[in-house]
Amino acid sequence: MAARFRKIDPRIWTDERFRLLKAEEQRIALYILTAQSNRIGLFTFSPGKTCEDLGTLPLTFRKGFQKVCQTLHWEWDADTRVIYLPTWWRYNQPENANNVIGNLKDLDDLPETPLLEQFSSNTAYLPEGLIETFTQTLAKRYPQRSLKRSPSQEQEQEQEQEQDAPPAVDHEFELFWKNYPMRNGKRLGRSEAVQKWNRLKTDDRKQVLIAVRHYASSKLVTEGMGIKDPHRWLKNGKGNEPWRDWIEPEKLPVLNGHRPSPICRKRLQKGEFIQDCGALADPQSRPNDPRCSEHLVRQMQEVTTC
Repeated sequence: MAARFRKIDPRIWTDERFRLLKAEEQRIALYILTAQSNRIGLFTFSPGKTCEDLGTLPLTFRKGFQKVCQTLHWEWDADTRVIYLPTWWRYNQPENANNVIGNLKDLDDLPETPLLEQFSSNTAYLPEGLIETFTQTLAKRYPQRSLKRSPSQEQEQEQEQEQDAPPAVDHEFELFWKNYPMRNGKRLGRSEAVQKWNRLKTDDRKQVLIAVRHYASSKLVTEGMGIKDPHRWLKNGKGNEPWRDWIEPEKLPVLNGHRPSPICRKRLQKGEFIQDCGALADPQSRPNDPRCSEHLVRQMQEVTTC
């Protein structure tokens, strides 16, 4: 396995998610991509060996590894020690059908893991001419590991592939999804939200990212009254787009002829004491959690990595 070829796309250094990682976290990510990986992006992974190879303490590695998986949306099955990189085919596409058949032999090295189901159903980044070879090979050689799908499920996947967005749009949707308020601790209808998001014009997507911050910080939402599901907020059954009502921020009440000027509540170490930042809050920050422009940007970056 050590002699098998792996690709590292140079665009990784300009990738929005990869750039959110610290230097040590980027080193961990590059190690995962090159040291223990195989030809299909689903492989057994040893944290212990990684610590030895990188000269990293286990606790330090665990923190960095968790951040890498969260930021890059990699899946980790701790019980079987298997990791899955869903975008693997995007950067390591097989050249022909024989490559697909040969690469899938790497499944022989894997234990049973729930990640196999995700792998077998993910053809988003495979060339169209190789998808049939992929699914047929799984069904023939690994029937217990291929996902049996109904015609309606296959149609849904085809629609998702047609609506597959470029990296920048993916990143923008994830930013929208993370900022959208939860209802009863959940955000429902992600697939429907993706479909409606992909129908938006580029300029409208930018407006939605502004509107969702206003909506999430509104009195209506903070008091938990009538929060819509994300896909219905983008466009409801009547053809309306409720998000357009939130392009402008909610107006603050006027008290004695003056509007309150909140200050940034970010807690900072100042000498021997921990105090609020004290700078004027950015109008885009939430009223119940005011942040200055600098700390608002940092807060948004932290949200996108969760």
